[in-house]
Amino acid sequence: MKKTLSLSLTLLLIGSLCVKAFTQQAAASITVQLNNPLGVINPNIYGHFTELTLSSFEGAISSELLFNRKFEAPEERDINQIVFNGTAAGWEPIVLDTKVSLVRDTQVYYSPTASQRITLTDKTDVPAGIQQSGYQFVMPHLSRNQRVDSPFRFATGERYLLRVAIKNKDLQGQVHVALGASYKQIAAKVSLDLKQGNDWSVYSGELRPSELVENGKVMIFIDTPGTIWVDSVSLVRADLNDDGFRKDALELTRKVNPPLIRWPGGWFVSDYHWQDAIGPIDRRPAVFNRAWNAYVSNDVGTDEFVSLCRKIGAEPYITVNVGTGTPEEAAKWVEYTNGSASTPMGRLRAQNGHQQPYGIKYWNVGNEEYLPTLGATDGRQYGRTFNLFAKAMRAVDPNIKLVAVGASDIPSGVIPREHPLWKIVRYMPDWNAQVLKESGSAIDYYSLHYYAPEDVPGHSAEEVDQATMVISENLLRKVNQLWKQMDQFAGKRYPIAFDEWSLKVEKEAKPPEVPIKNVELPQLGLHMSALSLRQALAEATVYNLMHRYPNDFVLGSRSLLYAYLIGLITIRRDNALMTPVGSMMELYSTRDSCKSLTTQVESGTFSTKAMNGGFPEVKEAKYLDASSRIHPDGKRVDVFVVNRNLTQEISTNISLAGGNIGGAVEVEILNASDLNAMNTFAEPNRVTVTRKTINASGNSIAFTLPPHSLVKFVIQQK
Repeated sequence: MKKTLSLSLTLLLIGSLCVKAFTQQAAASITVQLNNPLGVINPNIYGHFTELTLSSFEGAISSELLFNRKFEAPEERDINQIVFNGTAAGWEPIVLDTKVSLVRDTQVYYSPTASQRITLTDKTDVPAGIQQSGYQFVMPHLSRNQRVDSPFRFATGERYLLRVAIKNKDLQGQVHVALGASYKQIAAKVSLDLKQGNDWSVYSGELRPSELVENGKVMIFIDTPGTIWVDSVSLVRADLNDDGFRKDALELTRKVNPPLIRWPGGWFVSDYHWQDAIGPIDRRPAVFNRAWNAYVSNDVGTDEFVSLCRKIGAEPYITVNVGTGTPEEAAKWVEYTNGSASTPMGRLRAQNGHQQPYGIKYWNVGNEEYLPTLGATDGRQYGRTFNLFAKAMRAVDPNIKLVAVGASDIPSGVIPREHPLWKIVRYMPDWNAQVLKESGSAIDYYSLHYYAPEDVPGHSAEEVDQATMVISENLLRKVNQLWKQMDQFAGKRYPIAFDEWSLKVEKEAKPPEVPIKNVELPQLGLHMSALSLRQALAEATVYNLMHRYPNDFVLGSRSLLYAYLIGLITIRRDNALMTPVGSMMELYSTRDSCKSLTTQVESGTFSTKAMNGGFPEVKEAKYLDASSRIHPDGKRVDVFVVNRNLTQEISTNISLAGGNIGGAVEVEILNASDLNAMNTFAEPNRVTVTRKTINASGNSIAFTLPPHSLVKFVIQQK
């Protein structure tokens, strides 16, 4: 028995030593050259992207709880359905009865172009009215198949603020707005006495639930005979509301610390007309956006977007409509934001309550016109259009900076016209050459979008995980190609506005039927999974890349700041949480104009395989991906290190060349036991930043980097 126990212990000890040897890679080194700065890092590279669809605002950062509150989206009916409920999308009758008549009315409205008409023809024991159970779009361009049910939950102690526009025809009683499980189980109710006359009036009230309601409804009804019209219904939770935005999400946004936010799109902007979204919120038209096949309330317009930016200290970055817009429309927008109150549009802004100009500096002239959305065209025509927009916009404000649409384009003749992809990429061949030849002298910054593929059919999970760790190497290839095109066709290099990018999940694609020559194709899939540690680490390497090229990247807009399941900050109706990518941004983002420092890395290497979908192989990438910066005080040095070895820890020595470390070093570690771990509302802290302090030895630090981790060292020099 003793021999057996002794043998077992010996085998266990040998096994543990083998595991230790397997999980720890050879030591590495990182040297930061304090006396060899690469340039000043523009803080705007830490910016973010929002889009008026994709649940960035409605159903997310907006505190408004109701879907289709202006009744613009029509009733959803099957093509073979001949029965009308009479309610707009998202609403349903409280009860069907012979004495109840409901009509979505497009002739009478408070906000164009529809309202909800409610009629009770005679006394009855049931109410006439509408109700909403509470659901929202996930991806509006995919319509109802991507909608998620999200029933209301009302609790005692909560306060809900109501606002509603009502027009009366002949009702002698009250209009009731209630919260509850049904009209027979009401937890809170406001009864509104209508004003004299039959014009539209706006009413307000407060609802306080008397009991918990798990599957709640918002109900608007009458119980005496008559006809009313209801429009622009608003319901917000008082404790979560900050001038129309979510307090909890704003607080998380301040932690992310975005210096710049891009808005309103995206494809969305190709059918967005800014004057629809100014003036009194409840009177603005809710409109159908053809680019995204979705309705938008226009509750968040220019003034609200600027207000959001001011709340979190971010610079607004506006994209103008090139698809269905005009240079004159864009010029008026510049005047509305930047013109004095003596100009026509500046006077309109002042009338809307904003006397002082906003002074918006950054303007994106269009978005992805090389893809077949509204107004798509080839690079030559876009270049000519850019010149017209630039002339009109600069005539209003010559100090603005204009960003032209660039692309990771493809050479002519690579994709045959008979190929299935041709209809999607037909405008992309030689895009940059054409734009740069036409508009080179008018461009301030040049845009680049990059959505790296993640899940690729036919490859193992391990291969895909490893490939995601080298998206910065893949990006650098695209940037190098873009620089060559700038040199060739413009004779100069424009700073890059990296204004849409992230690590995305690619949709599964069928093998092409027509051969394609060796080329990296754009990734067109849309991301439908929650953000994990994997995204955080992969995207950290992109920031390291931008640190290493500080003179070439002028701004960035990571996609997306707010959006259902894909947003940096995840928001549901009563809660908000930080994703691992958000925690990564907490480590990187700063408003300081830091100098980038030359950072030399010695470590082991790995290679990845070429994958379907245009993801090329990468040979001998270093396991440690690093960058460093020094703050304007000349003392604080930040060193960022991503351990891209997914199974092994790496012992590392970090040294300062040309300086000495003064005292303890702060260490911040983003990691989790699983590379694909993500934060959920049930487990909001699965992936978090842990902090510690360590002692330095002279001008160096010894530290063991955990597998698949991001580590930030904050060093104070003597």
